[in-house]
Amino acid sequence: MNKILLCILFLSLCSCTSIPISTIAKMSTFGWEDFQAINSEEVKVKITVPDGFVLNSEESWIGIDINSSAGTHDGVFNLEQFESPYSETQRHFLTNKKVTVYSLRFDKSSRAKFDQLQGFLSKSTVDDIAIRVVPKLRSFPTTAENIEVSIDIQFSSTDGYFTLVDKAELSLEKLRASTKAKLIKQG
Repeated sequence: MNKILLCILFLSLCSCTSIPISTIAKMSTFGWEDFQAINSEEVKVKITVPDGFVLNSEESWIGIDINSSAGTHDGVFNLEQFESPYSETQRHFLTNKKVTVYSLRFDKSSRAKFDQLQGFLSKSTVDDIAIRVVPKLRSFPTTAENIEVSIDIQFSSTDGYFTLVDKAELSLEKLRASTKAKLIKQG
């Protein structure tokens, strides 16, 4: 049975991530057959960011890279918001933090692309599959140096969500530099 490799990659944000042991255990037994059983309609992602940060849902995506006997396939699957973001308060040691939770899913074209990808896999011997969630920010506080992000994903409505990244602190340095370069180019 081929193992699914689960990679969390933030293109615009870099740092160490916090991947729960339960996720590592779950994904260590997740195989090619499990991937084939995923219904694209049920794939959902929850991204939690601190109050004051705004997610760019339309620019956020899931990437799936496959190495197989038929070659390499790199897929980008766009996400769309399916529920309004909501705020909640999370307890952190002796303090409370207000966060915003965004609920996303594959957009219509991405659901079709995902189904095609599963068809591609059904005719091949799969060596490995890497899945990553890439959240993008629309805005963030000017004084912020880091962002604490949590990402949960659901592959099946019966299994519910499981945590991919739990409160990983990521630097905004690269995002700030990229934003500054865009402003200079435009101005």
